[in-house]
Parts: sequence; structure tokens; C-alpha cells
Amino acid sequence: MTIYQLTEPPQPIERLRGMQDTPPALHRRRQAVLHRIARVLERHGYEFIETPILESTELFLRKSGPERIAQLYAFSFRNRDIALRPEHTASILRYYVESRQNDPLPLRFAYAGPVFRYERPQAGRTRQFTEIGGELLGAPGPSGDAEVIHLAAEILEAVGIMPRIVIGHVGIVLDYLAHLPLRQRARDWLLWSMERLRKGQTIDIESELPAFVDSTDIVQITQEVRTKLALTTEDLERLILALLREVGVPMTGASRQPEEIVRGVLAKLQRSADPDALRQALAFARELASLSGPPDDVLSALRRIVERYGLDPAPLQQIDEVLDQLAAYGLETDRIVLAPGMARGLHYYTGILFEMYSQTDEGLQLCGGGRYDDLAQLLGARQPLPACGFAGGLERIADASALQPKTEPRLLVTAADRSAITAATRFAEQLRASGAIVELDVRHRSLSSNRRYARRRGVTEILIVDATGSVRRIDLSTEE
Repeated sequence: MTIYQLTEPPQPIERLRGMQDTPPALHRRRQAVLHRIARVLERHGYEFIETPILESTELFLRKSGPERIAQLYAFSFRNRDIALRPEHTASILRYYVESRQNDPLPLRFAYAGPVFRYERPQAGRTRQFTEIGGELLGAPGPSGDAEVIHLAAEILEAVGIMPRIVIGHVGIVLDYLAHLPLRQRARDWLLWSMERLRKGQTIDIESELPAFVDSTDIVQITQEVRTKLALTTEDLERLILALLREVGVPMTGASRQPEEIVRGVLAKLQRSADPDALRQALAFARELASLSGPPDDVLSALRRIVERYGLDPAPLQQIDEVLDQLAAYGLETDRIVLAPGMARGLHYYTGILFEMYSQTDEGLQLCGGGRYDDLAQLLGARQPLPACGFAGGLERIADASALQPKTEPRLLVTAADRSAITAATRFAEQLRASGAIVELDVRHRSLSSNRRYARRRGVTEILIVDATGSVRRIDLSTEE
């Protein structure tokens, strides 16, 4: 007796969490928005380029910040550390360093392509989305900042969105932190924490302190060596330099002298992670985060803060100049909010920052950017490169836009019978050559079936071709 074993059909494979399919109608709408934005960028002299989706992981570790690093899709492949790009700015600067350092400045680059961030999916946020933006390389000062802010506002206006513009300046808090004895790790944490404060999140500094104050770290070891051996700073420098040479550490080929390198390392180690300094810095960050409102009101409060702490007033002057130039572009201050507590979570920003939000949904950020004058040299550029840029999510912008793609008539060509298939195919090709959107009935359905199909697909006309090439036209809007 033969026993037949029934096998179950294979289980369907689901799409990954946080990834989205884009159906045809939505894709057409997003492409219409992308085309409109691209025209604005091109009119301002920005040239579109493409960079690889895969990059060396190190590219995004140099100065991205802990939040962005935690979002990386990173993996090892054949002994190389590789990541899916989480944003375009670092890739654009890598391209500049590799290929365009000898070009006259400024350079204006635009881009549109997929990026990947591992974050919690929610409304308006997916793990893959299309980032569109522009980078202005080689433009120092408020003129470059104002161009980029105006450009970001103009692309939103071009698709029917009147944005609310929020402007900050990270230079204020950077200047304050430079006066405190804090190591880089603590400074980076404070910059990241500013965004949490601005969003109203609670930060318990006492629970965070152990991560920055470690009684057994190399700082204390270095201090103990100096104390026990009664060494001066110069003695300690010579001792470390001699030890490095003794164990064979190469000290040639660098851009700085070995003595200068050792001196710089010791200077960094001598910065403490004093709990009081961290508390003081967080209190200052809270004070900045509490300021947000019309430019005139916030600038007055900022001036008092800068005077009270003895900080550099240059950021205030830069904000003033940017506001004046934005007014020349037609962006009046009643559309602008100043938020000096903005940091945007990325550590490569050095000056003016901005974000743009939907007027109808105040929590929906559509794009943002800022100045990053140090990033090019961090990625290997020969000379300093003043730079600024912006980026936004195409999907978010398209969802907030009322722009609709132009609808063109869709035609369905079908053969009257089997003998007319060749004639119907030739006729469909003639129509396509004239620019029409044409489907050819390849299932050889009955006329009633084709009517049902055409209505569901948005087809406006059915064209029935017989073997002689004669055509009968059915207008589905009138049924004639």
C-alpha cells in the first residue's frame, strides 16, 4: 500500500519590521514631490551626486554621537567593518576628501537616496527612508548659513508647506564647556543630553555620574605616578616619551613632533571628570534649553547669559547676521523661533543649527541641518573646510504636502479575437510611441471582464482592435 504524505504550503515571508512597501499611487506622489524639490535645488546651483549605500563603519564613528552610532546597521564582511549609511553628510565629505579637494570653492552638492537607521518604528518614522538634501562646502559665515536655511524653507514651500523655522547655535554651549575641566566623553554626553532637555525629558545626573567618574581610570594612575615620583609636567613628558621609544612605538611619519603628541595627550588626561563640573554644565544646558521663542526676546536673554558667564559674543552676532540675511530672502522673523538649547544629537556641528516643522503638526520635523566646519579635516582633508547643509525625509515631506501628481489617461488595448492579437500589439506600440500610457490585454479576457479590470485599475478607455486593424473605442466614463 502506498502512503501519500501531504505537505503544507510554505509559510509566507514577511517584510522586516520598520521597512515599508510603497504602492504605485504613493510612489507616484512621492516622485512628484521629489521632482519639484530637485528643480529648486538645481536652480540654486546644487548638483546631484550619488554616494554608495555601503560605507566603512569608521566613516560614521568619527564624530556622529552616541544616538546615531546606536542606530547603525553595521556588520563585518570578509574582515572589513561595513555599515549601511545612516545619513549622507559624512559620505559627501568623504567624496570631497577623495576627489574634489582641488576644485574651486564653494561646491554645492545635492542628493536623494535611501538611508538606514535602527530605531523604534512609529508614525512617520521607519528604519529605511529616502533622505534628500544639500551640502554647501567652502562657504564660511552667515552668508552660507542663510543660504542653506532659505533653501530648506524654499523646497518645503515649493511642495505647499509653509514651515515653522527653529534656529539655534551650538557655539554657545561649546564655548561654555571649553572653560570646564571635562574630558571629551563627558562633553559629548552633555551635547547629546541637550536634545533630551529640549524635548522635556528628565535627566538624573546623579545616576549618570558613575559613567564619567571612575577612581581607577588612567587619569588617577597618571596623577599617582607624578605624585609618588615627584615629577614635574616636563619630567613626566620626557618619561613617557622615553618609554614609548624603548618599547618600539613608532614616533615618525606623523604631522606633529613626538613631544607635541605626548604633551597633547597629557593635557587631555589632566582634565578631570569632576562631578561638580558635570552638574554645573548640565545646569547651564538646562538654562539654554529653557529659552525658546521670538528672536528679539530670546536674543535679549542670551546676551544676559553670555555677559554673566563671560562667554564669546560671536555666536550672537552670527545669529543677528543670519536673521538679517533671511529677511533679505523674504523670511521674516515672525516665522522663526530661536532655540539656543538645540544640539541635534550629532557631534560634528560647530555653529548655526536649524530645524523645520510642519505648521499643522508642531511635533513633525520635516528637515534640519547646520554648520560643521571641522568635519572635513576629521575625515582627512588637507585644509579646513567651512561647510553647512541640510537634509529631510522625502516620505515625511510628501505626506505633509498637498502636491498631487498629474494624472494621465490610461488606455487598455485588447484584441477582438485570437486572430487580432498581432494587430492589437502593433496598435499598442503606436500609441506608446505617441506618449500614451497603454496596457495590452495579455490574458485575452472577455469584454465584460476587461470592463471590470479597467475600472479597478483606473483605465479611462478600452480600445478593441480587430484583425484588419480597425479600432472600436469604449469611453468608460460615459460607457459609449
